[in-house]
Amino acid sequence: MSNVKWTGGVEHWTHKNTPEGDIKLFLWEKKASSRVPHAGSIFFVHGSSMASQPTFDLHVEGRPYSSAMDWFADHGFDTWTMDNEGYGRSDKHRNINFDISNGADDLAAGSAYILEKTGAPSLLVYGISSGALKAAMFTERFPQRVAK
Repeated sequence: MSNVKWTGGVEHWTHKNTPEGDIKLFLWEKKASSRVPHAGSIFFVHGSSMASQPTFDLHVEGRPYSSAMDWFADHGFDTWTMDNEGYGRSDKHRNINFDISNGADDLAAGSAYILEKTGAPSLLVYGISSGALKAAMFTERFPQRVAK
């Protein structure tokens, strides 16, 4: 298996408090292009099949914009994604079902980090597959953090 290198973005880490202790959560950011007006901040939410970077920042040789993050960044959006607990580079040590509610808890921690780090008033949240369900539950819990 080859070692994949992710480029063009910035790695961030935050944590979520649980009864078993802190859970480390990985976030990936790509800033908006300075060549166009700023259009907002998008928080991409992955589903149950794959982690965040291969879902939203995939690069395919000869296929421009296979990365959704690149397309939106080039169109003025700050873009963020995060590996939910149990996926990608985030912690995987708890013996739990990484369900929709747990994913919404992750989004609460990730969104708090993004909003504090950037000063954005709210986020555009986009989830695919079960990520849409996590995003919906998160939005019910924290409507003030979500613009759309």
